[in-house]
Formats: sequence, structure tokens, C-alpha cells
Amino acid sequence: MPELNIFVSFEYDKDKSLKGSFFYQAKTRTPHRVRDSSLKESYEEKEWEDKARKAIQKCDIVIILVGQDTHNAPGVNTELEIAQQLGKDFFQVVPKKRTYKGVPEIDDPIRWKWKRINKKIDEVWTQRQRGSNT
Repeated sequence: MPELNIFVSFEYDKDKSLKGSFFYQAKTRTPHRVRDSSLKESYEEKEWEDKARKAIQKCDIVIILVGQDTHNAPGVNTELEIAQQLGKDFFQVVPKKRTYKGVPEIDDPIRWKWKRINKKIDEVWTQRQRGSNT
């Protein structure tokens, strides 16, 4: 498996623990070699947007971790816009036993079960490889 650079978008002030859990679990629950390309700290708005754009540009996949207010988070919306502008693949993941709303403009979130997450990563990666070989 290739190493995947994954940018995780999340509500920074409320859902840091989701991001930490995601990458902690990824160490043992995915066959993919995953590298965290997400921002590690908060920045002033202009600096944050520049750093987010550079990080997203270098990533393979953007995963939106859905918390209670993700659908209202301006930072998540901006990161999603950047991902779309750069032609990056993305999808949403909602924690098990939660009914949080994801970002409404994109596909419904998948449940946080590693079998589903791995399947989605495989689908995105396969589509990307087919697109680059045509």
C-alpha cells in the first residue's frame, strides 16, 4: 500500500479529540500507511488559510470528521472549498452512535467503522489511480 497523506478537517475548537482518536486508531485499524497532513495548531485567519491550502495541496485525501457543529464551522467550510478548488478527493466520517449533521453540500457521512473507512479510502484511491492513468 502506498503511504497516504490525509488532511483531516474538523471543528478545531471542539473536536480535537476526534482527530486524535482517528489517527491513533489508524495506526492499527487500517492497512493503509497513513500520515497526518492536518494543521497541528491554530493560526490567525490569513496565515491559517495559507497553511491549510499548502497542506491540502500536498495531501491525497481530505476527511471531514463530523462533530456536533461541523456543519456550522467556517474553517471546515473553507477547507472544503480549498479541497474542491484543488480537485482533492474528500468524504465525511461521523462517530458511531452519533446523529451529527455533516457538511450538507457533500455526500452523506459514513459511520466511523474502520471497515467502512478503509473501503471508502480504497474506492477514492482506486478512482484517483484510474483517473491518473487515462
